[in-house]
Amino acid sequence: MTFSVVPGPDVEAAFRKMAKKDPARFEQVAKKLLELAENPEIGKPLRNRLKGSRRLHIGHYVLMYKIEKKKQQIILIDYAHHDDVY
Repeated sequence: MTFSVVPGPDVEAAFRKMAKKDPARFEQVAKKLLELAENPEIGKPLRNRLKGSRRLHIGHYVLMYKIEKKKQQIILIDYAHHDDVY
């Protein structure tokens, strides 16, 4: 069962900028998003104040997301360098 991937406004802007400046990295992210849509639980569950979210490493960057099983959606919350995301 495939989930739909819904980027938040900040994530969408980051992806748009990345597609222009670094198409190779954007392609890497696009492949990982397809994998995520097929298996949303591949990311690591987060704890404490980020409970309910998951993270997925893509190179030196981290994609944070939430799974909404009833709507069959993956909501992308944040995408940033590992040092900046937490």
